[in-house]
Amino acid sequence: MQINQLEIFCMVAQIKSFSKAAKLLYMTQPAVSNHIISMENYYGAKLFHRHSYGVSLTEVGDVVYKHSQKLLDLHDAMEKEIDKVLSKENRKLVVGASSTIGNYTLPCSIWAFKEKYPTVDISLEIGNSATIIKTVLNNQVNLAVVEGPINHKDLEATDVFQDELILITPPKGKWLDIQEITLTEIKKEPLIIREQGSGIRKLWEEFLQSNGLDLTDLQVVTEMGSIDAIKSAVESGLGVAIVSKLSVKKEIRRATLREVKIKDIVSDINFQIIYRPEKNQPTITKRFIRFLTVPEERSFC
Repeated sequence: MQINQLEIFCMVAQIKSFSKAAKLLYMTQPAVSNHIISMENYYGAKLFHRHSYGVSLTEVGDVVYKHSQKLLDLHDAMEKEIDKVLSKENRKLVVGASSTIGNYTLPCSIWAFKEKYPTVDISLEIGNSATIIKTVLNNQVNLAVVEGPINHKDLEATDVFQDELILITPPKGKWLDIQEITLTEIKKEPLIIREQGSGIRKLWEEFLQSNGLDLTDLQVVTEMGSIDAIKSAVESGLGVAIVSKLSVKKEIRRATLREVKIKDIVSDINFQIIYRPEKNQPTITKRFIRFLTVPEERSFC
């Protein structure tokens, strides 16, 4: 039995929903379900009653929840004492990130980590996914967060955050009435795309390939290496673009851009933390990896 399983179990018990707990933990619902099933197999009893409106604890589940809370409190107290010892050290941490998560989500995590370890000197290197992966392999950064999946024999990769690919359009004209679009319809539109090496572009190209297409089948009007430049171009009516939803949350909320769902596309983006699996990894690197991968500790904006 692992501590993170108890944390997941307690979150489900408190929220009374697998799907809502999964969102709060930045996990998929199947992953949460698998953890609970594993615990039920371990204890040889059902821990939750499943209802149409959610879940509730069984009698055994109540017992497990009561003692899990005590164990987690003890673990938390131990962690705080360890953190107090480690916070006395002066340490440097260099984090790499792809443009999307580096500009819009990871800074919040770094701020939260810095709050916990104020003596740590943290710097953030941002670039496209291909460039950032090279910095990890060349030991220029301690670790990085990029669009997955990353399959490299010299790297460990763990999912830490999930987002989705969407089409963004100008907030005017015909787009005001369009909620969903097909791939065939996208082929007719002027498309602005990210540069070669971008993780978002790679995911989009893989989707096209799975449908027997490539970028030459689309009306690509320009490539841009900046998400902000792409957003400005779309706002100005120069075309539409495929982006990560988290990179345009503010613009969609302010109605300066419109989100259009892409029909029949598996649009999930799994951001992964990647690092070299070295035995003598600096303590602060291990702590940051844990900070991003343990559900109860994660902090994303």
